[in-house]
Amino acid sequence: MSFVVDGQNSFISKLAKGGARATLFDVNITLKGDTPTTGSNPGFKFMCKGVQIPANALGITTVNYFGRAVKIPGNRTFEDLTTTVINDEGYYLRNQLESWMHKLNSHQGNVRDAAMIKKLDGYTADMTVWTYQKTGVADQGYKFENCFPTALDQIDVNWDPNDSVMEYTVTWSYDYWEHLGVTSASGGGGGGSGPG
Repeated sequence: MSFVVDGQNSFISKLAKGGARATLFDVNITLKGDTPTTGSNPGFKFMCKGVQIPANALGITTVNYFGRAVKIPGNRTFEDLTTTVINDEGYYLRNQLESWMHKLNSHQGNVRDAAMIKKLDGYTADMTVWTYQKTGVADQGYKFENCFPTALDQIDVNWDPNDSVMEYTVTWSYDYWEHLGVTSASGGGGGGSGPG
């Protein structure tokens, strides 16, 4: 066989299960802010149409020795996360996110709601992202610890897009992320499992 066929067969064998699909995922978070509905809305996983698997970035500390730069691993950095959300006709998710942000810092009064003073059990929530294989098995999981929304993007309304559905992006700040089943808070490997 030619090197092309050999290479093709080797390539196919590496994709025995097929390539990972960007469309097979879900996102789960307990929304806060609107007290009567906090924690009772499972709709986010259905309305969130886009998210990112997080980047992995380590800082570098440089020490000079005899005119040469010696690079040493530094502190890890965690960039903000963005999600793209489909707007339901009742603006249910959008209203809840606005309520959450309003209670973090009110528009007119510039104050925080008393229920949102504490970080860990007051105004933050954990977000999980799971990707799936074509068989429906949860494949990779990421958990974003202590999230809260920092920006709700505008929604353009106009007469041109006759057959499109509104959507908007939400920017989230968080403390750190874990790759479930690969990393753990203690730094060692974990025996993670799929979403419950």
